Amino acid sequence: MHDFTFPGDTPAAWTYHRSTARWLFNASSGGDSPPVVPGREEGRLPWMPLPPPSVCRIGLSEALRARVSCRRFRTDPVPLGVLSTLLAAGYGIGDGEEAMQDRPVPSGGGLYPLELSLLVRSVDGIPAGVHHYVPAAHGLELVRAVDLPRAFLTYLFMGQPWVAEAALICVISFVGERSLTKYGDRGYRYALLEAGHLMQNLNLAASALGLGAVNMGGFYDDELATLAGIDIEHEIPLYCSALGIPDADPSDRMAMRALERGVRPS
Repeated sequence: MHDFTFPGDTPAAWTYHRSTARWLFNASSGGDSPPVVPGREEGRLPWMPLPPPSVCRIGLSEALRARVSCRRFRTDPVPLGVLSTLLAAGYGIGDGEEAMQDRPVPSGGGLYPLELSLLVRSVDGIPAGVHHYVPAAHGLELVRAVDLPRAFLTYLFMGQPWVAEAALICVISFVGERSLTKYGDRGYRYALLEAGHLMQNLNLAASALGLGAVNMGGFYDDELATLAGIDIEHEIPLYCSALGIPDADPSDRMAMRALERGVRPS
């Protein structure tokens, strides 16, 4: 029986882990907080304000029970108000929090180094293409108006066919300058943790809003960054979620998990 070890079987993962480990001689709390780094927003791009987010009316326990990976989506567009509420729940800035820039997720040093990009196929009132979410103004910048063919999306996400059926794909990316200048390599760990917090918010909000969602870590990094208008030497994609109207009863967990639209559990 093979005795798995981190250094022997996954040396790259082991090198990363040990390089970001803390010991007594390197266990400072981090450097001074860097100056506030603005988001990736580009003021010259076409701008669309989002409507005010609504309040999700179901409780946490119900949202947790309803959360299940969805791999069957209908062709119906996602309503704009639903998208607004989803983004605000994921990484928005609360009412009255403009000065502090606090978000609904914990962030190392309060630096909020993540960005959200949307690959939109079918959302009411929004052209197909690539959009960037600007939390401080709760709106979207149009990075690139382009149709996103199903075959291309399936390729981009390494053969996962359900991605191409979703109304939109949310891409979480990490701007290294915002936290690595304070925490060094350890800041990359903090970014991964923060991306997990953000994605869980998106998942629970999606289940509360009647959306289906399936999270994905498998994609071609450079191609996705290029599509999203990201300079990969400064910002890197970490985590994605395909979202849309589920083509199944959300209470039927096996139907929601079906791998293709035509598959029906017996």
